[in-house]
Amino acid sequence: MSKTTVRKSLEQFDTAELRQLIFDLYAKSKEAKEILDFYAVPDIAKKLEEYKKPIAKEVWRYSRRAYRPRMQRIRSAIRKFTVLDPGDEAVGQLMVFTILEFCRMAADETLKDTTNEAVNKFFAETLTYLDSRMMLDEYEPQLAKAIREMNDFRYYSNPLKRHLSETLSRHLENRK
Repeated sequence: MSKTTVRKSLEQFDTAELRQLIFDLYAKSKEAKEILDFYAVPDIAKKLEEYKKPIAKEVWRYSRRAYRPRMQRIRSAIRKFTVLDPGDEAVGQLMVFTILEFCRMAADETLKDTTNEAVNKFFAETLTYLDSRMMLDEYEPQLAKAIREMNDFRYYSNPLKRHLSETLSRHLENRK
């Protein structure tokens, strides 16, 4: 069913029917309940902390003797948070939090090459998001410090550190 069809059918409802429809959606759908609860009491800081927990858990996911974060779950959590429309600042904070967690985790641990590439792609998307909303200047020192503090390993350099620092410097050069 298209959006216009739904709009036309909703125009025929009176106030009591619309109210009942909203209550039915609230009772039957977990996502609708979360959205309506947020619009009733929009506590952005609380929701941000609520979404940071599963993201941190996914970043630090340890399976079969290695860290194996699932980027799809992280992206879906951020998308789900964006649906609430908390504002660009809150979404940017959540994305930066995710990158900082990856930097903390990869400071002493090696990751698979595919994970490094996925994190680097997410980092590039985060930089683009922040830059398009004029927030990159605020977060760039924090991101650069986290990347600098990542350790190299005994016999070779940390590949994620190299990827992220190259992406950051390339993005800053293209910005000028």
